[in-house]
Amino acid sequence: MQLSKDTQEKLKRYFLNASPFLWGLLKATRKKDRVSELKALGFLRQSPTGPNQVYDRINQELLIIPGIEGILEQIVAPRVWASFPPEILRYFRRCWEQGQTPPISYLKEQRLYRRHPLGNEVYEGWPIRPPEGYRDPAFIFFGINTQYNFIERWTVFAGLWFEEIEPLLGTANGA
Repeated sequence: MQLSKDTQEKLKRYFLNASPFLWGLLKATRKKDRVSELKALGFLRQSPTGPNQVYDRINQELLIIPGIEGILEQIVAPRVWASFPPEILRYFRRCWEQGQTPPISYLKEQRLYRRHPLGNEVYEGWPIRPPEGYRDPAFIFFGINTQYNFIERWTVFAGLWFEEIEPLLGTANGA
């Protein structure tokens, strides 16, 4: 993928200012596990192990090797394509272009989201409550109100994917 200097800089800013880290595309939820996941993918070879890892330093190392192009091609796109079949991404794009979100029932039917009750009865016997947030694929593209079970908004990543990343990648995934 060849990117113009302006596009590289814009994508770097989105990457550096992303919340959550790597737009929530990694499977792991804890920082230590995210670092291990990236190392298993062949990144962060020079990064020391330990609890002192900070995301700013991890981001800087990723921007050196593999660079923003490699981040998109080797981490972001494969994770999106593995989580969402092409027909679902096409549907999301049509919704995006029409300025609306899909119904939550669609996400449930496609097994992209399941309701996560917030009551303590779900977590009986757990030493701590599991982290809230990015546990289902739908959370990559949507801000979902889990208390009232509806889609509130598109995430920043959704706009970035549909307006910037996907056009750069073309139809490599068959979408």
